[in-house]
Amino acid sequence: MTEKLEKQTKKLDNGFQISVVPMSGFNQVYGVTMANFGSVDTKTEKGLLPSGIAHFIEHKLFAKADYDVSEKFAEYGANSNAYTSYTKTAYLFQTLDNPYDNLKILLDLIQNPYFTEQNVASERGIIDQEIQMYLDMPEWVLEQRILGQLYPNEPIAEDIAGTSQSLQRINHQNLLTTYQQNYRPDNMNLVLVGDVDFERIENIVEDSNFHSIATPLKKVFNQFQPIGLGGQEKMDISQARSAYGIRIDTEMTGYDLVKKQFELNMIMETLIGESSKNYQEMSKLNLIDDSFSYNVVAENNYCFIIISGSTNNPKQFQEYLRNHLSYESLKEVLSDAKFKRIKRDAIGSYLFAQNSPEAIANQMAELYFYDVDYLQLIHMIDSIKKDDVLEISEKFLKDNNCTYYNLLPSGK
Repeated sequence: MTEKLEKQTKKLDNGFQISVVPMSGFNQVYGVTMANFGSVDTKTEKGLLPSGIAHFIEHKLFAKADYDVSEKFAEYGANSNAYTSYTKTAYLFQTLDNPYDNLKILLDLIQNPYFTEQNVASERGIIDQEIQMYLDMPEWVLEQRILGQLYPNEPIAEDIAGTSQSLQRINHQNLLTTYQQNYRPDNMNLVLVGDVDFERIENIVEDSNFHSIATPLKKVFNQFQPIGLGGQEKMDISQARSAYGIRIDTEMTGYDLVKKQFELNMIMETLIGESSKNYQEMSKLNLIDDSFSYNVVAENNYCFIIISGSTNNPKQFQEYLRNHLSYESLKEVLSDAKFKRIKRDAIGSYLFAQNSPEAIANQMAELYFYDVDYLQLIHMIDSIKKDDVLEISEKFLKDNNCTYYNLLPSGK
């Protein structure tokens, strides 16, 4: 276990936030810069952006006129990566050597786009191949289908990479315009974790080439359509897979939303975690196997739970969850001792993650956009009361908030 963590921060005049978590004597340095822009951010005041455009920008920022940024990182001894989520895009490196040189490369990566008609056309084919590959993965197909039931006709139900059709609408002009509107210094932040000097980091960032860029377009969020009634389709698989989804409509943002995510995770862990009575019963009934899992997602404007896995009886799988995911069931099993144990486990997971520079950096960078200090999460978790958990379950664990989707073997 590391010593108690501290951080140093500075917000530049252009709005770019720098955070450094010094870890003296730690060999590895991990850096991440994150933009508050992801796959769902396609509805704007001037119309709809092509789905997949955030992911496309992530891919193409690595390509410069005379070099590939990944090769630059490798030259200076760093591993690099990037990812696009529903609401964020992140670029990262980890290294044992040359952290300051690698920081300069990271800043070059995000500050100097090189989008041309030719390199966009070639990338379009690469991403389309990626999309086609995912279409053969049942777990990916199931997630997209259940999201389509939870949020009909919403961007979140689209593949993060887009579709073959939407890729045709992405070109070097709308890539650059979208980049300029979303990769603003005030819409990004940087976190470094490791044995580095804050003042040196600050000087490198201040001397870097932030461009004067466009005024951002306002994001548009319409009222969601009613939840779908559920559905199923056949696929070339040997065993059925089922997903059960719960949509939680809320206007909460920031601190309150992050706290809600912890509360929802406590509910799920109590009712269907591996140590729960329901998990054991579902296993005995042969309704679930080791693929069974749940995922709680709480983002600004989207909050939902997806429970999924392989099953021999999709209908019984759904009926069991519908009957046992309820306020009444939770109230019956959530004793004071059980709640203390669940909360202690949540705090333990948070503390364990502090051994990982990667976990610290990524969570700190993301929580910045929710006005939550990662190093203060332990106090948020500790502030959660048993009554808070029961109240949220009574409000949201209702049949009209739930839906399902099944993938059935095609019998080929």
